[in-house]
Amino acid sequence: MGEQEVLQGPQLAAVEAQLHALLRKQAKHALPVDLPRPDFWHVCSQLLQSIELELTEISRAEGFSARTQTLSRRQANLRRAIADLTRHRLTAFVNHAALANLASTPFGDAVSEASLNLMPIDWQRQDGAERAFHSGVAELIEQYKRNVSWNGLQKGVIETENIPVPATPAGNAQLDQFVEQPGGLTGSEPPVIESNPNEETWQDPDFDEEDRISMMEGYPEISDSISDEPVLADENTSPENEISDGMIRLQILKDMPEPILDANGDEIELMTGDVFNCSALMADTLIAAGWAVASSLD
Repeated sequence: MGEQEVLQGPQLAAVEAQLHALLRKQAKHALPVDLPRPDFWHVCSQLLQSIELELTEISRAEGFSARTQTLSRRQANLRRAIADLTRHRLTAFVNHAALANLASTPFGDAVSEASLNLMPIDWQRQDGAERAFHSGVAELIEQYKRNVSWNGLQKGVIETENIPVPATPAGNAQLDQFVEQPGGLTGSEPPVIESNPNEETWQDPDFDEEDRISMMEGYPEISDSISDEPVLADENTSPENEISDGMIRLQILKDMPEPILDANGDEIELMTGDVFNCSALMADTLIAAGWAVASSLD
């Protein structure tokens, strides 16, 4: 049946019945239902035109009569039904386009029960204008997804393939290793983390001589305990320079900028030419620093 066919009488009455039936059916469905015929909206237009022509002829012949009122109410009901049907169908086409576009979304509520049984639309049983509307909605959805960065919202900004495996220093352990339950803390295995063989572990530096001198000057009781340790013989020290109580005799070569602490914790100012008795550790320190030389008892 082509678009140019002109319906009359019972055929127009059948179209009117189909319109009300289709409205009741479409109102109950979230997705578009099939039209009774592909040119349904065209024959609805013919139905309204026929009523309008009839209304004009009756009004001209009879004026504002009962028949005129009946035709006017019928015309208003048809236009209201067409408007309601159009609203339901446009909403249904928008729902179908959105569900078809977002059906692959793995998260959220974008996949509803309706999308699980989503069937493609048979466009042979729909109007051409409705197909154009559906295509336009699909394009707008794609534009919306670009505007809101849909891929970033669903998949993240960083591609997982390009993320390097984080390296961990040798000796570090995952918290999951301390959990006895299978799967660790989260119930799934921890991510594989490669250890970096080039990573150097931190080693505490040795206790250098400057630290020992500072500790000796600040804490004389520690220096006393250190002085009890055996001291290696130096070319500048000899048994003849050692005093019987373990002290060593030194001659100061330079003026000391600051006083030093002796074994009793007293401050001593040393000037050039002074002779000073001190412990073996302090003697070695002053000699190594160039402040003094061993002095014999002769």
